[in-house]
Amino acid sequence: MSDALRDTLAHRILVLDGAMGTMIQRHTFTEADYRGERFADWDSPLAGNNDLLVLTQPDAIRDIYVQYLEAGSDVVSTNTFNAQAVSMEDYGMQGLVREINVAAAKVAREAIEVHLASGASGPKFVAGSIGPMNRTLSLSPDVEDPGFRGVTFDQVKDAYREQIEALAEGGVDFFLLETVFDTLNAKAAVVALR
Repeated sequence: MSDALRDTLAHRILVLDGAMGTMIQRHTFTEADYRGERFADWDSPLAGNNDLLVLTQPDAIRDIYVQYLEAGSDVVSTNTFNAQAVSMEDYGMQGLVREINVAAAKVAREAIEVHLASGASGPKFVAGSIGPMNRTLSLSPDVEDPGFRGVTFDQVKDAYREQIEALAEGGVDFFLLETVFDTLNAKAAVVALR
């Protein structure tokens, strides 16, 4: 945690931004928008992969951050809610986890610079969003085999660690572990954070 963040927290409450997914839905992006030029020939559908938009629609994501800053947010959280290997595997994009997370942090930082350049007062901060996965450690995806797990603790921990390292590389001020509905997955994320 930076000295500026510690100092600011010692003197006032910080306001966090709102829901990124809701703001993205307002854009009504098509499959082609999600793909952009770079992923035009990708083998699987990409619509719904909101984390990918930091690569294919960075201006739109930056604008969402700016809107939250203009509304009074002190903190913008990166568009990386599902940007870890376990979830990105659904799109065959687990190899892009580092790039997506670094880009998301940088786009958020750019939005802060745009906002401050307009005459707004600071400081403003970037939270690295670490969200839930599409697989859980506590529940079996197979009702016929309650002991089966689709993922191991180490796989979850390692996926979160890769995401965390990339967010740190991108320049986040702190990490926001959010909306993780499986406490064992959350524990793996905390282990990775440590």
